[in-house]
Amino acid sequence: MTERIENIKDKNDFIQFVKDLAQDYGDHYEEWANTTIPDFLQQMAGWVEDYSVCPANVFAWEKVDFRVLASILYMGKLYE
Repeated sequence: MTERIENIKDKNDFIQFVKDLAQDYGDHYEEWANTTIPDFLQQMAGWVEDYSVCPANVFAWEKVDFRVLASILYMGKLYE
């Protein structure tokens, strides 16, 4: 799955990646370290905290629209 991240170029690629990630959970549950929503979200936040200050960081964090990311995550809670 990680190599697919490099190929995300637009919204449709992102949507497909999210769907495939959900499918990966169903197909390879045993490979997931974080198997509950609280664990997944906590570790995602922890990764952002740690990686954003890591010398190996490759992201331009100042260019990330965090409001969009927050909205996407929040709407996953509500949208039917």
